[in-house]
Formats: sequence, structure tokens, C-alpha cells
Amino acid sequence: MKKLLLLACAALVMPSCEKDPDMGELDANLAVYTDYDSDVDFGAYTTYFLPDSILEAGSHHASYWKDENALAVIGRVEAQMDGRGYVRIADPEKKNEASVGVQLSYIPQTTNVVVGGYFDGWWNCGFWGPWSGWYYPYPVSYSYDTNTLVLEIVDLTAAESADGKLPVVWYANASGFDFGGRYNLQLLEDAVDQAFGQSPYIKAN
Repeated sequence: MKKLLLLACAALVMPSCEKDPDMGELDANLAVYTDYDSDVDFGAYTTYFLPDSILEAGSHHASYWKDENALAVIGRVEAQMDGRGYVRIADPEKKNEASVGVQLSYIPQTTNVVVGGYFDGWWNCGFWGPWSGWYYPYPVSYSYDTNTLVLEIVDLTAAESADGKLPVVWYANASGFDFGGRYNLQLLEDAVDQAFGQSPYIKAN
């Protein structure tokens, strides 16, 4: 298991890594955390399915963010995945042909602590297929702060567990303060680039 915690700023050079970034810095950057299953060979994957909306997580029910700003963030993820040698399957009818699914979620102004699991009710399991959900095969402990973007890569080729769940092989979140609105688009786009920059192992053969 590998973990990284860095500030999402392309020009910023940090002399050392802090487990908890200086909160004063978060008014200019998002703190980006990544983790992954070190037993997984990311080079074995070839294709991915990425939805055309971002799940907006609530306490019990989810909604979907679909405007041009959401598409800009999704486009940044697509560019990163394509740049790593993966091919996007865009047709939802063919998503079961993809090696992995890429899930984007956005948590506006909510703080929760999670250990080793996923919030029930955030996403529609029928969207991905006949599975009842997914799980983390590695220890996960984190908190979601105001304005958090979550990225997950789910292995759609893995044998389903007894409860019908699929493994999350990569996880990232980017958190920061409320900037007077629902989000700051440039910070979210920069955070996507930072998350992939911290994850050089995500690369097709």
C-alpha cells in the first residue's frame, strides 16, 4: 500500500511532506491524497468506462452534476487516462467491456470519517452492472472536508466477492475550503492532474 499527501500546485516545490497541510495554504490549493492496491498490475488494464456526470454525494441520496464545468473535470480525467495509454469506452451500453470503471464523486460542505468502506446510498449500483457495490482491498482511513473531489478506479475484470462487490484499486481525494461557491473549477482540474502525477504506476503496457 502506498500513500501520498501533497498540495495540488504545479509550480510549488515542497521541501518536505506534511501529513496535515497548513490550513492557511488551502485557500490557494487543494490537498491531494492518493492510495492504491500495490498487488494490482495497472499495465494489465486496457480500457476504461468513465460516466458523463459526477456523482454529488449527500447524506442519504445522490444527485448528478452534469453541466459544462462537470464535463471539464471529466475531460481532465479522460485526458490523463488516455495519456497513460488506456482507451475510453464511451457507450454506456458497452461499459461491461471495460477493464476498469472510473468513478468521480463530489462532496459539497460535508464532513464524515470513514474507515474501510463506502457510504451507502451515494451511487446507483445498477449504473455499473449487476454488482451490489465495491470495497477497498487495502486499509483506508480518511475524512472528507468541505468541497472534496473523490476519484476511484474499480476493477471490472476482478472476480466478484461473495457479496457481489468489486475492488477499488486506486483512490484519490482532493479537499479544501469553501471558496464562496460550490466549487472552484481550476482547483478541481489541477487536483486531477496532481492525483495522477502522484500515481505513475497508472499506465497501460
